[in-house]
Amino acid sequence: METASHNVVSTLVNWWRDRSAANAELREIAALSQEDFAGVASDCGMTPCQLVSIVRAGPHAALEMNEMLHALNIDASSLTTNDRHLFNDMQAVCANCESKGECRRHLRDGTAARTYNEYCGNADTINALRADPDMLAD
Repeated sequence: METASHNVVSTLVNWWRDRSAANAELREIAALSQEDFAGVASDCGMTPCQLVSIVRAGPHAALEMNEMLHALNIDASSLTTNDRHLFNDMQAVCANCESKGECRRHLRDGTAARTYNEYCGNADTINALRADPDMLAD
């Protein structure tokens, strides 16, 4: 029982830390001029809306995307090098996904490669990437 309560407390502490970090980042963004914020977003290879969306979602909101790309044998580093904007679009979709629990479960149990089309907001993009031999991991 002690381990279960420790896990719950640890989960809550991590959630609170992530939310606090996201809120601090949003305050920093709000303090920027519109021009400076657009520059920061551009430096990140994103639109201002994408950057706000990802920051609001929290620092770990798109972790599943890299795991999914790996599970599907897509080379994430090639994607970031060859099409940074597409990678950022995919991150924004993942960060705001409402199927995270299902996605994590399928990634954990190894069924994501068979089931992602059922719930992943990036499924069409992923399917296009899988059809491109240059995007597959060696």
